Amino acid sequence: MVSKDDRVTLKIDKKLWKEIESLIESHPEWGVISVPEFVRRAIDTEIRARMGPENNRVITLCLSSENEDKNRTDP
Repeated sequence: MVSKDDRVTLKIDKKLWKEIESLIESHPEWGVISVPEFVRRAIDTEIRARMGPENNRVITLCLSSENEDKNRTDP
């Protein structure tokens, strides 16, 4: 039984393709063998970075008046 291919096609400018291809060729230590692999890794890295706990959009503020102890440290 043949399984259905659920992939989609993504088009990028030829100039960008050539730039990525050049990077791959000049950095074999990255272990990337193709432009599609590079793009998949880049997207995965971007998603993980945006989903990480450091990007949870919570801002912690420590507010104090000028009269309070200047030696106080943040929590």
